[in-house]
Amino acid sequence: MKNHQLTTEDGLVNYYEYGDAKNPSVVCLHGLAGNGLYSFEELVFLLEGKFHLIVLDSPGHGKTSPFSEEDNYLFSNLATWIHQMIEKIVSGPFYIMGHSWGGDAALHFTRFYPEKVLGLVLLDGGFTFPQNQPEMTFEYAYTGWNDYMEQSVFADEEEISHEYQTYTNRWDSRKENYAASLFKKRQDGTFELVASKFTVLAIIKAFFKEPFLEVYPFIKVPTLLLYAELPKSLDAARAKGVGQLRSHIEDVSVNAIGGSSHMVQWDEPEQTAAIIIKWLNEKR
Repeated sequence: MKNHQLTTEDGLVNYYEYGDAKNPSVVCLHGLAGNGLYSFEELVFLLEGKFHLIVLDSPGHGKTSPFSEEDNYLFSNLATWIHQMIEKIVSGPFYIMGHSWGGDAALHFTRFYPEKVLGLVLLDGGFTFPQNQPEMTFEYAYTGWNDYMEQSVFADEEEISHEYQTYTNRWDSRKENYAASLFKKRQDGTFELVASKFTVLAIIKAFFKEPFLEVYPFIKVPTLLLYAELPKSLDAARAKGVGQLRSHIEDVSVNAIGGSSHMVQWDEPEQTAAIIIKWLNEKR
């Protein structure tokens, strides 16, 4: 793995590179309040032998500078930012893979820059939240994330570990390090998320202003969705989202990752990697 940084007019852009640049390139976009290492490092170790992977820290996350304007976090504007960054890193078309919020970002990027995308991989993102979840009104989602950000302050790294091990059924020391990387130490010695409340709430607004369902008719590239089976309370939303994908995108493959929760690539990395490798090889 190589860690690279670009200096732009808007600040620093951080990304990680894995594998041989002669192999097909896959650009990876992480989830909300996460970062590239947290979302992808365990998975890309299983992919780097066959592919060239670029794992971005998105604006306001990881080591990448935040946007100063709220509207810059709209998916249409974020797509422009991704395009400008990837142009500096990867030559030629590439595959794009996103987890959670990153899935939505990958969808919108593919809409606006279809000539750049060979195929699209969604990891439990871009098909349920919030439009297919009736309880997810804007007020409910916005208030919930506001409260989450205010409560995500921990006394020490042990508390962080205790919280984040509930996110997966396969907790280990690597994931403990990934979770710790999401936080920065404050002057009083406590830890808060690197992603600010301003950034996170701007992104929540983007989910409602630019819904994923409006993007589907523009997706003309092969698409793979891998989705979690837990919690079961989202079964109806998942079924609706899968149906929408299949009705709008001609070349779409769908796989449930058995026994996994939202962090499918944490719960079942080997199964997730195997499906991705097989699908990418078929689409090359």
